[in-house]
Amino acid sequence: MSGAKDGYLDVEAFYDNDSVLIRLDGKDYRIEYPEEVWSPLRDEVKASIVDHLAFLATNYLPLVAEKTGVRYNTRLPMFDSFSFKSNAMDMPSSAVLDWKKPHDYVRDYLNLDFVFSPERPIVWRETFEPENRAIISFTSGKESLLTLAICLELGLEPILINIVEPSNTYERGHKAEILEKINEEFGIGYYTVPNQVGLFHDAKHMGLRPSALGWGNQLMYYLFIYLPFIIHHRAKYVFYGNEHSCDFEVDGSEGFRNNFCYDQSSHWTIQQDIMLRTLTGDSASVGSLVGPLNEIAVVKCLHEGYPELAKYQMSCFCEDEVTREHRWCCNCSKCARNYAFIKAIGGDPQRVGFWLDMFSDDCIGLYAAMDGKETYGFDRSGLGREEQELALLMACERDPENPFLREFMAKIDLGTSGENPGDPLDALYEYYFTPQEYLAIPEELKEQVYDIYNRLLKTQSETPSESPTRQDGHESPLSG
Repeated sequence: MSGAKDGYLDVEAFYDNDSVLIRLDGKDYRIEYPEEVWSPLRDEVKASIVDHLAFLATNYLPLVAEKTGVRYNTRLPMFDSFSFKSNAMDMPSSAVLDWKKPHDYVRDYLNLDFVFSPERPIVWRETFEPENRAIISFTSGKESLLTLAICLELGLEPILINIVEPSNTYERGHKAEILEKINEEFGIGYYTVPNQVGLFHDAKHMGLRPSALGWGNQLMYYLFIYLPFIIHHRAKYVFYGNEHSCDFEVDGSEGFRNNFCYDQSSHWTIQQDIMLRTLTGDSASVGSLVGPLNEIAVVKCLHEGYPELAKYQMSCFCEDEVTREHRWCCNCSKCARNYAFIKAIGGDPQRVGFWLDMFSDDCIGLYAAMDGKETYGFDRSGLGREEQELALLMACERDPENPFLREFMAKIDLGTSGENPGDPLDALYEYYFTPQEYLAIPEELKEQVYDIYNRLLKTQSETPSESPTRQDGHESPLSG
């Protein structure tokens, strides 16, 4: 990426009858809509969506490209300040993942210069009589599949939207096939949205260094992509697959707190709800139906409660050549984590497409619970280690002669000595398989959602406030 000679990147954005176009460095990138969804929108709504998409997709690029700032032909976005907070809260963890100093990232971000068109910012509202429909941010991961199942139980008409990221060559093919099969089997409608703008995250395409920067605005960016569909379908809800662990934090370097998925946290989900309620005059709201659940509980609810949907689970980025034919690479820490969870609850990984036994010596480096050095992202942060340890312990109880699991058992301190042997494990099981208090569920749905999870998990708690709670990735009683 060359950028302007004076150190600024130049970004132009426009719209036509079926797409948004963002021009960066002389190249055009489109976000494509069905014409019947995009075209009927009022011009000021289209223009405001363009303002936000152009800014949210590019406001981190000067940090990676080492530029002074960005010059836009678009107006100052209505929710510029929301974007600032989400990006700022994402900076410390991005620095950790990039092997950089958080202070440097935060300082450089605060010093960026954004120059907008002098036109007056657009402030708008589009109210409508909402229908009993829900837009689901759909990836075919365990959270979005369980969200779909819960919507069906609640009597909400689900509309699946998959944003197609162009760099995910193999992943997008598998997801297209899954969406078509779900449509054929259950008659559930879906959209795929080609998103060429996603190439801005592709370091090789952009000629930039690889970086975790920019993902802090991703769900806000998606929300503005979803807006035409929300208005077109008069949808009452937008649901993300943000599970309980998205709220976990650890203390990081230079005194910063790190949340490795801040834009999926309950706090940011509520912030997005504020945005959508403002834009639609309380006609639509944002939430997460899986927010009360830890990841392993999501797997249990999905695979035991809704096996007809669970078979479509896909939680791998599919970057290896082998994923041309398989929807799991079986060579990343995300695959390892999901493999362990499925085995822990007695499920069959082959049923969802695993083609390799990941309880093998060749895979040890992929497991945080085994001190693996080949982990990345959330797995590398250490936040999910305790949950993974519990999963491996549960798997070992089912298959005590497995050599891989026996090696795991030999490495950990179960903490079962003393007056109350076994208590640490009982407490862990109770915590990870009990619905937790979660604020970002629409209030009118909360009681029904907890009733469903208490039934699926066979828990005794009547209200989320009775559940044990954790706030961060503290040291596990399983760890040696």
